[in-house]
Amino acid sequence: MSPVEPDDRSRSATVIGPVPGALPPFGSPSPALVAERGYVVEEYQLEGETVAYETDEGTTLGVDGRWQVSVAGEAPYRTRILVVRPADPDRFNGTIVLNWQNVSAGFESGSPAGDELFSGYAWVGVSAQEVGLFGFPFGMDRGGGGPGGRPLVDADPERYGQLAHPGDPGAYEMFTQAAWAVGPGRNGPVDPMGGLVVERIVATGASQSAMRLVCYFNAVHPLVRVVDGVLLSVWEGRAPRPEEGPVSMGVRTRVRDDLTTPVLVVNSEFEVPHLASVGAVDGPALRIWEVAGTPHAPQSPGRANSRGWEPNPLGYGTVYQSALRWMQGWLLDGRVPPHQPRVEVDPGPAPRVRRDELGNAIGGIRLPELAVPTREYRGMAMGSGRPPLFGASKPFDDDVVRALYPSRAAYLQRWNDAVDAIVESGAIRFEDTARLKARGEAVELPL
Repeated sequence: MSPVEPDDRSRSATVIGPVPGALPPFGSPSPALVAERGYVVEEYQLEGETVAYETDEGTTLGVDGRWQVSVAGEAPYRTRILVVRPADPDRFNGTIVLNWQNVSAGFESGSPAGDELFSGYAWVGVSAQEVGLFGFPFGMDRGGGGPGGRPLVDADPERYGQLAHPGDPGAYEMFTQAAWAVGPGRNGPVDPMGGLVVERIVATGASQSAMRLVCYFNAVHPLVRVVDGVLLSVWEGRAPRPEEGPVSMGVRTRVRDDLTTPVLVVNSEFEVPHLASVGAVDGPALRIWEVAGTPHAPQSPGRANSRGWEPNPLGYGTVYQSALRWMQGWLLDGRVPPHQPRVEVDPGPAPRVRRDELGNAIGGIRLPELAVPTREYRGMAMGSGRPPLFGASKPFDDDVVRALYPSRAAYLQRWNDAVDAIVESGAIRFEDTARLKARGEAVELPL
């Protein structure tokens, strides 16, 4: 298949909306946050013809990510996009964050979060996958109860009952058409961006959505090139085959390295062995940031289990906010994000995270909780009796803490120095300094 020129949009979707409703659209940020930040939330539907892609005959989906695909068929669809944009056009910074909505739990999750995003970006959530609309296929776990844990059509049949999806092989073209519908060249009678002057699009996705986006980047992006950058989070070094449906563990792969489109990956400690196993490293258009001690999905502090392990509350979110700013600078004026130290692993067919004498990972981006530890943090909870994705943590014995820190003042000085160091590295924004230093004040010490 030959590349699609930017002005060749014969498969562009029809934009319908904004969709009315008495309640905010499913997955919206809180009305209070939207009002406080001066944003507008609207929902639109996209209707058109999508295509499926299949691997070219005689080729394999190699670990290098240089995948070759062709169009395999067409089908009609109708899905939705959720638009969160500045109400004042003068506040818009020209960038749309185009998010591939996550459906790992059998329903959609993902809404704009963080003060960086609400500082002038627009956010568009794309309901690209069939599971988000209709849930898992019959006989599979559908995720959970309550309106927040149901697929769109189940959650609100009146609002979403007209949606139609031909299956996940068509999701990639649907994502492309969503980008066309909101991007710089949009020209339909309905403008979901309210007249904003869009200059660039950053594709984002986390976990299973990140895997889908890597398939999109490796196989489809070279043909259509409708996004200007990609920001992945908690990506496990694999991607589904383009032909595969909703349930896929994918194939091991790297992000292809023969394109100039910037890609920035923000991972927790959980994903470290996976990326090590495929040999993923920084390149001219790729940065990989790994946040030591953090799990794939942080949990609130809680009681210890019978083995003494508690939930791991450490998150990579503050680093992600910095990554989004770096991506904006990369696209706007060529400010390439800095290389960050990777979490160290023992090499071999099954890489393992190297740990220091206190049990914490060596290397990586080190939040102050890791740089000045009072606990052992595990990004993967294997052997702890806790679910692996959620990680685990365990406090040091009191005598260990006393040996490490002669006084509270000494501890706080080291904590503040660690905050200054991570800000200096570029992994944390300067304006987060005070909040991170205040976090140290709240740490309880047996001193």
